[in-house]
Amino acid sequence: MRLYILFFITIMSLSVYAAPCHAQAIFSGLIFSETKDGIKVVGVQSGSPGLDAGLRIGDIVLEIDGKKIKKLEDYVEISREVKDNKVEVSLVILREGVNYDATIKIYSVPIYQHWKEKVTKPTELPQGLTNSPYEYWVGKGNMSLKRPGRNDSKAKEANYNKAINYLFNGLHYQPESIDTALQIANAYHELGNYYVSNGDVKEGVRNYRKSIKFYAGCHEKTQNEDYLNVILTNLQEIEKSLNNIDAYNLETLSEPQKNSVRIYQ
Repeated sequence: MRLYILFFITIMSLSVYAAPCHAQAIFSGLIFSETKDGIKVVGVQSGSPGLDAGLRIGDIVLEIDGKKIKKLEDYVEISREVKDNKVEVSLVILREGVNYDATIKIYSVPIYQHWKEKVTKPTELPQGLTNSPYEYWVGKGNMSLKRPGRNDSKAKEANYNKAINYLFNGLHYQPESIDTALQIANAYHELGNYYVSNGDVKEGVRNYRKSIKFYAGCHEKTQNEDYLNVILTNLQEIEKSLNNIDAYNLETLSEPQKNSVRIYQ
């Protein structure tokens, strides 16, 4: 007989930020020159995000993310703004007298399709790799989680963030992996605990929210009793942590909303 558990948990309406990973920049592989009409594409490198977005030599970039581009200085300024902060940008380009919309993306499509999370895709692998890319990145993630010095506050934070990056890289190659997604959820959970214990409630709740998202996603994709027990236990722990956060601190973050996660076991 299946036990139906309706688990309500209060989370903050905070923006979800993509997890940073080491990958090529949005505008890498593109070469521009300045013209009287705007900045002109004079080079598109093979395999670059711009080529994947359909940009061609001769295109004139008129806008980037809604901002008018008239000279190279405008492009440089926007490039600095989006570097390491965005995984996609929208463009308006002029091609043969016609305006077109284009979107440059550097996020992992497999991860987005399976988990609705936009994180940058891995682009570098060591030469002479003997195991699969999935095994390589997950192995690095596990090493970061077990790395000595985790009792040191800052080292613990850095190791968890590195582990999340590596695990996302692995998930790119095997996006259906519940084990890896649960590791990511657990790491976000631990980061949430870390930030809350150090007085950074906003960052703590943001990581709790990411953790909840992945626990809920794992629940939707599996009926394995062991997985479901892990998910339920961790959601209950997050609920307790949120309940222990000072009510005033929560109110200063944003308006709370109720999210429900249905768990069957």
